[in-house]
Amino acid sequence: MKSLFTFSFAVLLAASALGQSAENGTCGTSVEDQLIIRDRLRENKTAIAEGTLPVSDRSGVVLYVPIHFHLVGDAAGNGKHKESRVLDQLCDLNEAYAPMDIQFYFKAHPTYGLFDYSINNTNVYDNQTNGFIMQNRRHTSAMNVYVVNNAETGNTLGTTLAYYSPQSDWIVSRKDQINGSGNGTLPHEIGHFFSLPHTFFGWESNSFDSGDAGWPTAPVLSPGAIATERMNGSNSGTAADEIEDTPPDYNFGFIASSCNQYSGGAKDPLGTIVDPMENNFMGYFQGCDYEFTPMQTDVVNADLQAPARNYLDNTYTPPATEIITPTDLLIAPIGGQTTQFFDNIMLQWNAVAGATQYLVEVDITTNYASPNAQTFITNQTSVLVESLLSNRTYYWRVRPFNEYVTCATARQQSFKTPITSNTNEVEGLSGWQIWPNPAHEAQSVNVAIQAEIDFDASINVFDATGRRVQGLQGVRINSGMNNVTLPIESLPNGLYFIVLDNGIARTSQKLSVLR
Repeated sequence: MKSLFTFSFAVLLAASALGQSAENGTCGTSVEDQLIIRDRLRENKTAIAEGTLPVSDRSGVVLYVPIHFHLVGDAAGNGKHKESRVLDQLCDLNEAYAPMDIQFYFKAHPTYGLFDYSINNTNVYDNQTNGFIMQNRRHTSAMNVYVVNNAETGNTLGTTLAYYSPQSDWIVSRKDQINGSGNGTLPHEIGHFFSLPHTFFGWESNSFDSGDAGWPTAPVLSPGAIATERMNGSNSGTAADEIEDTPPDYNFGFIASSCNQYSGGAKDPLGTIVDPMENNFMGYFQGCDYEFTPMQTDVVNADLQAPARNYLDNTYTPPATEIITPTDLLIAPIGGQTTQFFDNIMLQWNAVAGATQYLVEVDITTNYASPNAQTFITNQTSVLVESLLSNRTYYWRVRPFNEYVTCATARQQSFKTPITSNTNEVEGLSGWQIWPNPAHEAQSVNVAIQAEIDFDASINVFDATGRRVQGLQGVRINSGMNNVTLPIESLPNGLYFIVLDNGIARTSQKLSVLR
């Protein structure tokens, strides 16, 4: 299913190739943090035993959990993570928690919107020492995830990839861990959020191996002063993570390079060879198809429904549970056509069933990662782009989604910009576009008009000789997006000029009719 610490493995491989040393990637949730988490775990286990908190009945009845992502930048506002990667991550996260009948959905902040872009602060971006601004921006009715450049706690081995703070009840993650490419870092941290310790709790500062005193027999207490779990299960409810169906693990994954079965030869305090669960989400083994155990699942469900989690509104029902992107999603400009202006281009697409938002990306590269990349999120079916380069080939793609479904395919097209700048003089007109253009089989064309204010206009059609051949008078243009249908069934093939006139000024665009 997932690869938990893909980044750390990649770092190790790269360092090995260069003949350098490197630190492995870790979760920054410390032993001290997990002692707080353990208190909640024990409360949840007691409530489960007493029947006062429900556990998962594996019936397929889904609980929806609101989540809010803060895309943090440096002091200049640079370095914010890409929205497309967050959409990928939510899709991946929901796959990880699907066996629990738990799913996550974006919850917009009442002030900052679908994503919070408002934190431009180096002391959040690189080290999270500015807890004041993080607290000020948190969503009070959602799980908060701060996506930063460096996740720093200063209390673990290796490079901290992410951590959960039980004191602040939020998650911090490096942006390279929010990518949805089989990366299980966020599911791991959310496990902590829902009161799960590491499977190797107590061994965060040291992996038990042949360099340790007493090898191969583990001590009764871990380096973190937590009881060492035994293979026979006799102390599984009181040692390490205190989850009875997770076997002992003395942080073997930190020194492993894969998800292969552990064969290091470590023994528990009674002298029995240890056989850990390599593919547990709460361990450190790399490259596994990760799982939560049934008891971990029960604890997570109980924690979600505990009174302390009442702020997570899980009565949400998504507008759709599937979005299928049509192949003909994009309308204009397409097929590499040259636009009329380079600094006033209307991107248009069809509405998609189930979608409430569209992620629009525009760039001169197909990976949408150049310094010229632009991103828009809109609930409309068009976007006006005004700051492109002249005489360049551009690519654009649109990805339909809603708060819950973020896995839909994006569709891509290209266009070319001319050297001609927009010389629009009609007051209140932001931009306009005609489609389809050329018109091959259409009996009418659509005139999309983006306006800043309300005004009345005429839309007239002139042929190549300057003769008016038809038009619409007294068209009311409202502030915002307007779509006007202009009949062309009587027009023979040829080149025409569509003129938009408000009685004071006018602007025109070319239309080709090629039936």
